[in-house]
Order: sequence, then structure tokens, then C-alpha cells
Amino acid sequence: MDKKIIFSLLGNVLIAFSVTFALPIFYAAVFARNFEYAVFFAIVGICVLTVERVLKKFGSGHRRRLPLLAAAISMLLIYPVVAIFGFLPFVYFGILPPIDAALETISDLTSSGISILPQNSPYIFILWQSVLMWFGSLIFLVMLVTVMPEVSGCFGLTLSLHGGQNFSPVFGQMLVMAERMIKVYTALTIFSFVIFKFAGLDFWDSILMAMRCISTGGGNFFPSQENILVEYAAAFVMILACGNFLFYHRLIVTLKPPISRRRGKFFQRGIIYFKKVSKNFVHNVKHFFRNSEIKAIIGIIFFGVTIITFRLHRHGIFSDSEDILRQTFFHVASFLSTTGIYLETFEQLDNFDKFLIVLMAIFGGCIGSVTGGIKIMRVIVLARILKAELTKTIHPRMVTAIKVNHFTVPQEIIGRILGFFFLVCISLFVSAAGLSFTGLDFSEAVGMSFACLTNLGTLPGLCEPENFLGLPIAGKFFCMSILIIGRLEIFVILIVIAGLISRRNIKEW
Repeated sequence: MDKKIIFSLLGNVLIAFSVTFALPIFYAAVFARNFEYAVFFAIVGICVLTVERVLKKFGSGHRRRLPLLAAAISMLLIYPVVAIFGFLPFVYFGILPPIDAALETISDLTSSGISILPQNSPYIFILWQSVLMWFGSLIFLVMLVTVMPEVSGCFGLTLSLHGGQNFSPVFGQMLVMAERMIKVYTALTIFSFVIFKFAGLDFWDSILMAMRCISTGGGNFFPSQENILVEYAAAFVMILACGNFLFYHRLIVTLKPPISRRRGKFFQRGIIYFKKVSKNFVHNVKHFFRNSEIKAIIGIIFFGVTIITFRLHRHGIFSDSEDILRQTFFHVASFLSTTGIYLETFEQLDNFDKFLIVLMAIFGGCIGSVTGGIKIMRVIVLARILKAELTKTIHPRMVTAIKVNHFTVPQEIIGRILGFFFLVCISLFVSAAGLSFTGLDFSEAVGMSFACLTNLGTLPGLCEPENFLGLPIAGKFFCMSILIIGRLEIFVILIVIAGLISRRNIKEW
């Protein structure tokens, strides 16, 4: 196992994490006028940079290709290493005990948003919570296009981007892909901030909501619940987070001016640029909406909003039809994206409506998004596998091929998706069984394991932040492990275990 490349990858993550400390330092020094907060965040940021330099020193001279076992171990270590520094502000200022602070930090980094912070916490810690959510999803996106292709074969990412991106274990190519994702994610965050600002929120609330919604972190922070525009803005950003970020990169790239060697006048070059950009952009937009995942997301949203709106209107729970449509759309977008934000009126819904909305968290968003859940591409492949098997049962001699986006799904990916679905079911059973040992009843154990594995965080009526706070120390550590497994997917754990056992057997031999 190449330990140097693991140190190098962890060092790259920490140097990016150190940049995020600028936001709480700026808020504490300029707006809150609390220099104790500013100095402490600055000291922790310096410590992060120091550890990064040590890791870089130990990681110098590594191989230029990423081995499978090193990739899996790197993915497994990233969140705990970042959490070591992320939970320090909560502990130092007495906001949470160490174990609770660790659980809060892990839930934020995995974009679960359990949010066990006290209601009267200073604003800077809500800001830090949002920063951790945003950075945790950024880590996931970077791993999705760099490390995960080496570990899991993308589990269908190549199906949604057939011929679009090339994933490589070569270290230089990985850095290029990481840079692309950082740019796209930052651009979408700024775009989301502008949307919330125009919706009526102030500067800092707009930043917090942009980071929480685009990262699908959620939590219990939602300012101006009576502001209709904020609800629409949040729903739009959460749906935006459901999309494939690699597709977003393709759309953004089309806006770049094409390289031209002609030395015509400025007006002529502008016309040429506009024609080429318009043609490429329209082509990519059409390709985007023809994608099976996007059509499935639109269909799920339309089906969910239609059914629940009809039921609410029939039962007369809300007096205004616009309120019914808006809040139904908001909750469908929230749970489909596994953000998990819900309004106060959510408790007025019937059990069937709540169940249907929560069920959408199983699907999640596109396979190139930051959402949790199984992901819609895998659900599509599973449904077409079932259809193919039924067809074979009726017509035994018929040769069937499973296609997605007009491309045949390789048998290797079909096997991985079936294995992944089986492991998700096993993980849910094992997680619920483990939590039941802490004294939880059946519904609470199942609800908490489901919320952790899908990165939904909390389920109204089944598991609230108080349920996590009431766990014993062993139960809280177990929840942290479930949160990381749910974010990274179980195959990473199995690869690490199998790789370490294999190396041990070779040494013994």
C-alpha cells in the first residue's frame, strides 16, 4: 500500500479546508466584533495548515497513479481527519460536549444535518455548521470524480455522462477533475446566494441558506418561514442540487468564448461568439433534458406534487390553493434532495402524505449530485433489470439488453448496482439492529438508521435531534460510522477490509 499518496491526498483536503476558516474569521472580526472567536478560528486554521505541511512532507515522492486500496483508505479517512479540526469550536466555547460535537461535525460533513446545536447558539456557530455542510459536499464531489471511479467504477456515473468525461487514476488528471468540480460548485453557490438575496434575505442569511441548500445539508435553520419567495428560492436551489454537477460543468464550459484566429472587427467576433455559444448551449440543454435521470426527477416531482396537492385540497387542510402547491413543492424538493428541511406546516400533513414525501429520500438525485439515497440512475437500472427478467420469463429465448440513454448498460455495472442494492438492504438491517441494542424501540431504530444511511438526518415523527442526543456514547459513535458509510457507500468499507486481510495473508505466507 502506497502510504505516501494517502498522506498527499489528505494534505490536499486540509489545504482546501483551511480556506473555509476565512469566512467565520471575517464574520467574527468585522460583523460580530468578537475577537476571541476570530483569534480561535485563526489558530485552528493555522493548525490545519501545519498538519497539511507535515502530511505533504510525508507524502512527497508518491507514485503518479492511485492504487485501489490507497484510494479506499483515503476516502475512509477524509471525513474523520477533517472532523478533528471541525469540532474544536463547538467544544472550546462550550456549545456541545466533545461526543455531541463530534456527532454534529460528522453529520454536517456528510450533509446529513442532524443539527443538535442548542437553539440559542451564537450565530457564528450556525455559520460554522453551514461551512462544514458546504465543505463536506465539496469533498464528496471531488471524490466522486477522482477517487470513487477507482474504488467503485462510478456505479453508473459513466452511464449518465457517456462520452462526456474521462476518469483516470493518474494523479495529474485527478487534479484537473477536482479543479473543475470546485469551480462549478463555487459558481452554483454564488448563484444560489444571489437567488436568496433577491428573495429578501439579508447578506449572511443568504450565505447560510445557499450553503445549506446547495450542499443538501439542511438542518433546522430556516429564516423567514413566512416569506413565500424564500420558500420558492430554497426549493429551486434544492432541485438544482439534485442535478448532475458534471452536466453543469458541460453547460458552463459552453459559455466560454471559442478560440478563434480570425482578426476581424470586434462586432464580427462578437457575432461569431454568440452564434457558437448559442448553438452549443442549446445542444447541451436539449441533451440535459433528454437524460433519463432528469426526466425521472421531473416525473417524480410532478407525481408527488400532484398526488399530495390533490389530497390536501380534498381534505381542506390548507385554505389557500397557492399555499398547498407551494409547500407541497417545497417538501418534495427538500426530501427528494435529501436536504430534510421541513416547514412548521409539515406536521399538519396526513401520515400517507408524510410517508410519500419521506419515501422520495430513497431515490435521491442524479448520480453526479451531492444528494444521498440510492440515486435515480441506479433505480432506473434496477427497474429495467426487473422488466428484462419478466420478459425472459415470458419469452425464454428472447435476448434482452438493458439500455439507459440509448446506451447498453455493461454487465459489470449491472452486477455492481445489484450488489450495491443488496448491501444497502443489509446495511439498513445491521444499522437498525445495532441501534436497537442502545435501548431504542423498533420504529426509532429503523428511522434513525434510514435517516443516517440516506443522509437525510432527521425524520419528523420518527427520529428528531433529541433522539440522537439521548443515545449512549457507543450509540453516538455507531451513528457516526453509519453517517460516513451512508455518504461513502458500503463498498468502500468492504474494499478496505478485503485489502487489509489480503495483505495480511500475503505477509503470513
